[in-house]
Amino acid sequence: MSIEATQHRLGLILVCASTVPFAMAGIFTRLIAADVWTVLIWRGVIGGVLIALYARRSERGLAMGWQGWALAIVGGMASIAFLAAFRMTYVANVTLIYALAPFAAAGLDWLIRRERARAEVLRSAALSVIGVGVIVAGSFGGARLAGDMMALLMMGLFALYTVLIRAFPKAPVLTAAALSCLPPVVIGLALGAPLVPVVGDMAWLVLFGLSFALAVVLFTEGARRIPAAEAGFYGGLEVPLAVLLAWVILAEWPPLPTVLGGALIMSAVFWRGWRDLSS
Repeated sequence: MSIEATQHRLGLILVCASTVPFAMAGIFTRLIAADVWTVLIWRGVIGGVLIALYARRSERGLAMGWQGWALAIVGGMASIAFLAAFRMTYVANVTLIYALAPFAAAGLDWLIRRERARAEVLRSAALSVIGVGVIVAGSFGGARLAGDMMALLMMGLFALYTVLIRAFPKAPVLTAAALSCLPPVVIGLALGAPLVPVVGDMAWLVLFGLSFALAVVLFTEGARRIPAAEAGFYGGLEVPLAVLLAWVILAEWPPLPTVLGGALIMSAVFWRGWRDLSS
């Protein structure tokens, strides 16, 4: 087997492996009893430090600059909305709405950099938007609507983060990911979030921080070895895995509108991914 084929296979394995810790985010958020800000502080300190140590080795000599700090701030705000959404609505709703991020990124890319999206991407995006509409409509009049709105905010911020990575090719992405943990930590401390969680939460908080760092490193290293279309396609496996884990671990099965809307979203995501892989 050639070196290129070996690296490609390794990239696929790393990206697929990253979907497991990524999919665990909603599970950890629900299993931990501490408030969201305490979770963000501990996740940020543990995960951020580990990612920073890894980034120091792989991104030595790259300066943050304003572009890196822009990535860090947007990523930090997205993380706050991400974990808050998990506390306010179904895990399935959050992860399925997040699956719309690649299409939102295509729209933002056109607005910011005037990069025109392909026709099949627009068709897939339209189907995904319909799916999100079905999911959100199922929450109208209920307590979970605010969580769906928070998930939409999170999705938009992650889409912006993706566009900024492409717009700032010289920015140290891993270092920015590590420093994206800083805004939630600072805000949490300013709000007086308790730093000492209950004993039962401590192990989960440590595991959450480790899982976050592992997911970021695995995906980054995998994405460096394979085409972006493959990274996006196989990284999308996180969504059905997160729904499955929520059902198995939390006994949380989403309502019918989420199932129907999710089917539309995942059909669009995998159709687009398959077309990208075939082109």
